[in-house]
Amino acid sequence: MAQAQTQAPQVNAPSSEQMIPLDQITVTASRGEKQVLDVPGTVSVITRQELDERITRDTQDLVRYQPGVSVNRITSSTDPFGNYGGFTIRGVGGNRVQMQVDGSRVIERVTDGNRDFVDLPFLKNVEIVRGPGSVLWGADALGGIVAYRTLDPEDLLKGKDKPYAARLSTSYDSLDRSFVKTGIAAFRFSPMLEGIVGVSQKSAQEARLTKARADGGRWGCPVPTMRFLGCDRLNPLDVTVWNSFAKLVFKPTTDHTFKLTGEYYDSDSTVNQLYNYNVVSSGIRNGPNIRNQVKSRKRVALEHEWQAGLSFLDSVRWQASFSPQERTFVTNNLQTLANGQQRLTRGLHDYSEQFSQLDIQAKSSFGLGPSFHRLTYGFQGDITKTNYKRQDDVRNLATGVTTTTIAGGFNFANSTTNRYDFYLQDEIELLSGRWTITPGLRYANYNIDPKPGPGYQIAVGKEPRELTSHRLVPQIGTIFKLDDTYSIYGRYAEGFKMPTAEQLYTSLPSTGFNLIPNPDLRPESVRSYEAGFRGKFADGWFSVGVFHARYKDFIQSLYNIPGTNDYTSRNLSQVQISGIEASAEWRFHERWLASATLSYQYGKQRVEAGLPVTPFDVNPFKAVTGLKYMMPEYGLEAEVIGTFAGGATRASSPTLFKQGGYSVFDAYLSWKPTSSITVRGGVDNIFDKRYFANLVGGTTYAKTAAVCTSPASCVAAANPLELQTAPGRTFKLSASVEF
Repeated sequence: MAQAQTQAPQVNAPSSEQMIPLDQITVTASRGEKQVLDVPGTVSVITRQELDERITRDTQDLVRYQPGVSVNRITSSTDPFGNYGGFTIRGVGGNRVQMQVDGSRVIERVTDGNRDFVDLPFLKNVEIVRGPGSVLWGADALGGIVAYRTLDPEDLLKGKDKPYAARLSTSYDSLDRSFVKTGIAAFRFSPMLEGIVGVSQKSAQEARLTKARADGGRWGCPVPTMRFLGCDRLNPLDVTVWNSFAKLVFKPTTDHTFKLTGEYYDSDSTVNQLYNYNVVSSGIRNGPNIRNQVKSRKRVALEHEWQAGLSFLDSVRWQASFSPQERTFVTNNLQTLANGQQRLTRGLHDYSEQFSQLDIQAKSSFGLGPSFHRLTYGFQGDITKTNYKRQDDVRNLATGVTTTTIAGGFNFANSTTNRYDFYLQDEIELLSGRWTITPGLRYANYNIDPKPGPGYQIAVGKEPRELTSHRLVPQIGTIFKLDDTYSIYGRYAEGFKMPTAEQLYTSLPSTGFNLIPNPDLRPESVRSYEAGFRGKFADGWFSVGVFHARYKDFIQSLYNIPGTNDYTSRNLSQVQISGIEASAEWRFHERWLASATLSYQYGKQRVEAGLPVTPFDVNPFKAVTGLKYMMPEYGLEAEVIGTFAGGATRASSPTLFKQGGYSVFDAYLSWKPTSSITVRGGVDNIFDKRYFANLVGGTTYAKTAAVCTSPASCVAAANPLELQTAPGRTFKLSASVEF
């Protein structure tokens, strides 16, 4: 397993084999440690070492070198904080990608929310499983899994003679002037008890999009009538993030391991919303608008693993966790009315999910004739309580009268969701281990019970009602080793996902538009096919594969019913996404390492049976190449990375912006002057290229007039296309001390 960067390599001469791991270990893909190249599927593992070497800033930076995976930056007026919405894997994103921290779920995204609730300082690695992972991890792993795994005490203590180890680090990124300070310490209290504790603090501001154009480029920018700021500037922002983490590991015997983990993440952001400052609409002039966002994620987990070593049972592992997560959004907006009076609007928007989870996993192995079987089976269940609260208090400062509106915005019924699933996977080895066949089956049970809160407006004929679903979800994978070097693999996997409470129960009559619930939505489902060819050599490896996924009843949110101002969610008849993925590493000299990875995707959809096939929006082609040079005798490493993307030529709507192709180069340098000190620097986008990285499938952008005369130009005023411009040249610095 690639070791965490917290374990410092010795300057005086590690071998090249120690310095360059040519294969990595995944835990998520098979619920047990397995080499990535031995998994019948595609998995990426981003190690602690990579996070440190590339001075990774956030989740968007995390997948910068992962073709086929992206994270979008939100720049809308309903979310002016520059949050990251979530991961998109193989063209599928949002809540269809399961996010987890040590197996515990991360909050879902709602229309006026995000999933940016995980920070990076205390991670051992991040695993990205591409394609359905529903059999082993649940129904919402429809498009893939992003699994964060936290550090263990052993990651710092390994190789240390003394009973403690510590690491202090700091980093700076010029994009958002972010400054991160982190301290981690691990202790060996006795041969049976170890612990690790860490605290991290981050301060940041709004991103500087140096290559964005104030005039909006060829798409226009409606200023100054509808926008106070140029179309190249995000609202002024101040962010403070605190992250704390602790874990105790108790091993009373060699067969039993207990882990108790606690986590607390708190992000406090304040934005001065200036984009519409001094703008007049319907005779009302906007004044100061200060908006505050607080995001928190807490987690307590107890885990026990028993290496039973019995004839019928190899091991048992169980984990119970409790994780409340919440986003509180407060607005204070001062406006001047047409009659000269002033009013102050205080808006409160709170969304929370509270997860209580239990995961029980057992493993057994046995021989049967010429075959050998490794069974992984167990139970996974959770109770999720969802709560959405919206309240606006409008106070006329001249008259002193306050008007309160409850449940505005994207109002939907609160709910309690129960999942209780059973799964079984059999890894069958044949021909003395050369051929492995891995069938799996999950019996998934899902129940969502709506609990409308104050102010919820029931639509006649579409009243919230309890929904229950049961589904058998199969998959089968196989890998055949042609010889000691080459192998072929294949995988068929199904998945399904129930609609969310927001998709089912959103209800809000309005003067401008109506949000209509749809309790008749059907679950989404997918059938995914994948096959590939791999090779593993003494000095490198390669993997190339193709995939095809067919989604049925894909849910489209905020669909405008033609001829009306009604918006609802609906099932699309069919969505198909196909693609090619390839990656390779080659150590062609003891000091040189070359790497390459690429992804090409093609999507199409049929909205309703009988209608013609139209494009489905995916980012098409992207390739990343890297060249690394090492001088271990001087503690030096240097890396240059090139990213090459093809432009989008198709889109589901003619008004969608289709980004062009681009080539971007980055460079990183690491210097270890002593065994305990490491200094790193990096430059992203060396040649200051102007480009758009993730646009297809986003907001509809049409060329706009100078004023807001249509919905398209109003969107351009609140959310200019230029705010999606990728960062220009940015600089990174970091330093760490270990003792």
